[in-house]
Amino acid sequence: AAAAAAAPVPGRARSRSRSPGRDREEEEKKASIVPIIDIAALATEDRASRLAVARKIGKACEDIGFFIVVNHGIPKPVVTEAWQRTLDFFDLPLEEKLAHKTDDEAKYPYGYSALGGETLSRGKQVDGVDDTKGAVGAAGDMKEMFQIGPKDLASGMPPRRLPPRPVGFSEAFEEYYEHANGLARRLLRGAALALELEEDFFESKCDRHISALRGNNYPDQKGVTVPPGAIRCSAHTDYGTVTILKSGGPGLQVAKDKANPVWHDVPFVEDGFVINLGDLMRRWTNDRWSSTLHRVVNPPADKVEAWGRRMAIAFFHNLNKDAVVEAIPSCVSPTSPALYDPIVAGDFLMLKHLASMGKADPDAHLRQR
Repeated sequence: AAAAAAAPVPGRARSRSRSPGRDREEEEKKASIVPIIDIAALATEDRASRLAVARKIGKACEDIGFFIVVNHGIPKPVVTEAWQRTLDFFDLPLEEKLAHKTDDEAKYPYGYSALGGETLSRGKQVDGVDDTKGAVGAAGDMKEMFQIGPKDLASGMPPRRLPPRPVGFSEAFEEYYEHANGLARRLLRGAALALELEEDFFESKCDRHISALRGNNYPDQKGVTVPPGAIRCSAHTDYGTVTILKSGGPGLQVAKDKANPVWHDVPFVEDGFVINLGDLMRRWTNDRWSSTLHRVVNPPADKVEAWGRRMAIAFFHNLNKDAVVEAIPSCVSPTSPALYDPIVAGDFLMLKHLASMGKADPDAHLRQR
C-alpha cells in the first residue's frame, strides 16, 4: 500500500521537476508522424481490446509503416543484459571481431561485418533512391555489425556461429532473440486482425522462420573524417515482415516519399521499440501497407560530442524460407487487382541481402506485373 501511495500520479505535480529538454522531447513525440501505440491488450483474452489495438496498428501501417510500441511484454532485464553484452562485443579488438566474419555471404549471411562493410542504399538504387546526391557506393555505412539467424535447423539456415567472448554475450543475444520473436508473433496476430483475417493467419508461414538479430554499432565520430557521402546508415527499406528496433540515440529518420524524400525524426521512447514493415509485407498486402524509407544520419557538426557513439539492436522477422508470398485475399478486389507475382520468401530475402553487400542486382525488388 505504501508503494502504491508513493507512485506518481500521471499529470499531477510533475511539471515542477521537468527540464526544458524533457519538455522538448515530449513535444517532439506528439508532433511526430510516427505514432506511439500501447499494445498491452494484444496479450489479453479480451478480443474487443485486441481489435482496438489492431486498428491502431493497421492505421499506422497504412499511413507511414512505422510505429513505436510500449507495454510490449519484453522484460527490461533481458533488454539491459543484451544491450550491455553487445556493447562489450563491439569493444573487443578488431582482429578478434574479424574472426567472426563470414567467408561466404550466400552460405552464411550472418556474423561480423566491419565498419563500412555494408551499404544498404545499394538495395534501393533500383527504385531510384539516392539520398547522398551521387555519392552512393563511394563509402560504406558508418557502422559495424554482428548478426545471428534462427537456432532451429528446420528453418533451412546454417547453424549459428557464436563468439566465445565476451562472457555472457552469446547467451544474452540468444535470449533477446527469443523474446523479440515472441513480440513479432504478437504483432503479426494484431496485423491479421487489422487485415480482417483469422488471428493465426501468419502462424503457419513462420513456424520455421528465418528471422535475424543484428547488433549495430555506430562509432563516435569525434575527430573522425567521414568519407564523402557516407552516413551512419544509408537510406533503405527493410526486407521481411516486421522489424523490431531497440535504439540507443538520435539520428533515425523516416521519409514517406522515395522521390525527393522529406525526412522526419523518429522520437526516442524509453523502454519502447520502433516497429517498421519490410518490403515483403508491403508486397503481401498489395501495397495497402507501407515499407518506408529510413536512414540513420551523422550527428550535426555542433552535436558530434553530444550524440557520441550510437548503438541499436534490430530483430528482422522473416517468414519460412519456402513460404510463397502472394497478395492477401482481403487486400485484393476488382478495383485493386494483385500487383505482384507470387514469390518465395527465402529467395527474395537473400537477393536483397546480397544487394546490400554489393554482390547482387536487386532486380526482383517490388517489380510489378
